[in-house]
Amino acid sequence: MAAHTEADLSQIVHLMPVGVLTFAPDGTIFLRNAVATQLLMPLLGEQALDNIYFALRHLCPELAATVAAHRGASGLIVDQSRIDGHVGPRRVILSLTVTRVSAAACMAVVRDITRLTDLATFAFANADLLIDAAADGTIGWAGGAVGPLLNRTLKQVIGAPISDLIAPRDRETLAKTLATGVRGRMTPAVLRLANAVQTRCVVTGLTLEGPNKRHFVTIARSPEPLEPELKQRKDFGIEAENWVRGGQPAVLGLLAVSDWQQTTAGLDDAHRDTLLREIGRLAGDDNTDAMVVGEVADGRFGVLGPVGTDLVRLGDALRDLVAGFAPSGRASVTGSQLDLDAGGLTLTESVQALRIVLSRFGATGSDATGLTGGLSGIIEQANHHKRALAGIIEGGKFALLYQPVVALSDRTIHHYEALLRPEGSAENPASSPQEFVTMVEAVGLAVALDRAVLRRALGVIAEAGVSVAVNVSGLSIADPGFADQLIDAAAGVLPGRLLVELTETAEIDDLPAAAARIARLRAVGAPVCLDDFGAGSASFRYLRDLRVDMVKIDGAYVQAAGRSAKGRAFVQSMRELATSTGADTIAEMVETEAEAALMRQLGVRYGQGWLFGRPTVLAAAPPRKWRY
Repeated sequence: MAAHTEADLSQIVHLMPVGVLTFAPDGTIFLRNAVATQLLMPLLGEQALDNIYFALRHLCPELAATVAAHRGASGLIVDQSRIDGHVGPRRVILSLTVTRVSAAACMAVVRDITRLTDLATFAFANADLLIDAAADGTIGWAGGAVGPLLNRTLKQVIGAPISDLIAPRDRETLAKTLATGVRGRMTPAVLRLANAVQTRCVVTGLTLEGPNKRHFVTIARSPEPLEPELKQRKDFGIEAENWVRGGQPAVLGLLAVSDWQQTTAGLDDAHRDTLLREIGRLAGDDNTDAMVVGEVADGRFGVLGPVGTDLVRLGDALRDLVAGFAPSGRASVTGSQLDLDAGGLTLTESVQALRIVLSRFGATGSDATGLTGGLSGIIEQANHHKRALAGIIEGGKFALLYQPVVALSDRTIHHYEALLRPEGSAENPASSPQEFVTMVEAVGLAVALDRAVLRRALGVIAEAGVSVAVNVSGLSIADPGFADQLIDAAAGVLPGRLLVELTETAEIDDLPAAAARIARLRAVGAPVCLDDFGAGSASFRYLRDLRVDMVKIDGAYVQAAGRSAKGRAFVQSMRELATSTGADTIAEMVETEAEAALMRQLGVRYGQGWLFGRPTVLAAAPPRKWRY
């Protein structure tokens, strides 16, 4: 369309939904007709109408600026027909028609109108707080009950991170809410505000992508507390880490039900699900919002609560509950308690200590010794075993098993993941591979372990001629010497033969430096994958700041997708988020054909799990396609 061509925008304006606001070049807000205004007041109420007024008064200068920018050059004509109306004490100007505008101005104005009309859901929300935040979460504008809810002034809120409004324990959930969603709409989340009573609220809103990415967030008080629920295994681990990161005084209780398998063997799936649901409800028996109950492993449960939580009562209640569902069983409940006070540890050390405890308890169910020493006692134990751990690494007393990652479309093997399996012996203090890795990181041996695994995997790549992914700790990618060695190794094999899975067992402190090293890895032909996406506290930050080729969706989300629409929405949101950054997705823990079909339907490209092959020793001539 030529630059001088004129277009009539009046039809575009009149096709907008009833009640959506439009804007004059001088920044005045317009509702399109008085009838809509009169209808909105009884339907939406005073609070929502206030939200409309304040929110779009803030947003309207953007469209006004667009119109003004094209006015002189393109001969833009604005015909204003003003009708004064009153809604309470508020004057509302209604109606705006824009006609005769050049093609360039037309496209610019239509683009802004389309983008801002997407905010109708935001502006019309009957919420207590409305927030406009930049891509990094910095609040640029806020409206609503800031003072009554947060005991702060608008001046104190504007310019602060939006996370400052949310209780520390829920800030990671807020980060996920801001980072995920379908077509820009955030998935609603129930969070607690950072006020004295930690008011429950529902957080949702819209994210507008583009050069000036912004989050428009609504916060509404939850009308009533949600029913307590049993946290799933990795969700409970994330919750526990959030408590540690928040620095609030708390305790972790570990409750193990003896003979769980035998005790519950007579229950069908429906009764087993009901039992687990009732265990989750134990958190509500003390009438507190602060307690959380989660599953750590079969028959092993964790409890997070404030200092003074009556874990003995909870243990008795758990025993009685299990007995009620399986009266013929003779289950007993044992428990231990860990103070989550950091005791002088760094945040990274505190999180590692917590992961060691949960891993050990999940693997063995036994009371982890040294709990009376708190988190610092766990790190002291790990350091006591440092020499033994170093001996296992230096002596090569571990195996690497390989599990295929296949294309879901045709089951062609894309690559294998190398999985660490330390030898079981008296000198190995860890009860599981996960605990072994966490202990190694806690005592400063992560680089030594990753270097040993890399050497072993390179040998298999050379002998079998396959592509292999090695797990690399965040601590190792932060080490310049190891990073250089990894890049040299990748440059010495065919492109795509060595892949790097960046784990989150230890967080990366210097993300810009890590991003530069990952860029060098990719430049020599080594694809980089984010491991266990969604399972830890840094996943979304890594995806934002690091350029990667693949994102591995944590198996807990893959399993949940087969059980509910909510679970499917989470996987779809993760896939869309990864795709928007140019990364492919891998679904973990795919164990059935139904799960494989669902992941493919949701747009996930690759799968890994027992359906395609268990971890095993890699043959010299592995198949090119998994037979099933």
